[in-house]
Amino acid sequence: MKYFVKVYNPMAHRSFFSHLYIILASIFMMACQSEDANATIPSGPTSGSAPAQGASKTLVVYYSYTNNTEQIVNDLKSLIAADVIEVEPVNKNLDYSANNYAIGTEQLTKIKNNPNDESSYPAIDPVDVDMSQYDTVIIATPLWWSQMASNMQTFLFKHGKEMAGKNIGLIVSSHSSGISGVEADAKRLVPTGKFQKSLWINASKHAQRKSLLEQWLKEMP
Repeated sequence: MKYFVKVYNPMAHRSFFSHLYIILASIFMMACQSEDANATIPSGPTSGSAPAQGASKTLVVYYSYTNNTEQIVNDLKSLIAADVIEVEPVNKNLDYSANNYAIGTEQLTKIKNNPNDESSYPAIDPVDVDMSQYDTVIIATPLWWSQMASNMQTFLFKHGKEMAGKNIGLIVSSHSSGISGVEADAKRLVPTGKFQKSLWINASKHAQRKSLLEQWLKEMP
């Protein structure tokens, strides 16, 4: 009787499993490529995570001449998530403080005499903003001769009616004068805004601006 002995060849098995591994790996890579091809690329702001759908959005609009208001806004940006717009005059070489704020006074007088005439307001750089995106608008502005700075008045003259029904926060930077005149200007230019308690930061409190902002934000809706 003849016996046939089958010799175990480990190299043959290794070759089989190697081919099987390559086939499975190829199938896996094709599946991953298919998923990548169908993936949706997110769009939105590059400066931070986009708010969840339906979440409240805030816009900060500011004008700053001596940089005091800009410092306030920089601290504000560290406390909240918001889009920020800086209002800038077309003519950037004007010295508003010269001759005891003669240019600024002239502009404010012109607005006061004809507040409903667009030509009364100084020209500012165009601002492309969709107010419908925002639930809250924070306006930060300096005070000039007990009134809102003329360039910020121009912005609100152009966009104030778009803020109807929105929460409006007003931050006013001044040396020492009270802010009732600025509040009156804001309410004239944003007639249907839902104004909240204003924040006044004068020269003596400027160093404490961040803690003042923190407290004020707690009182905002």
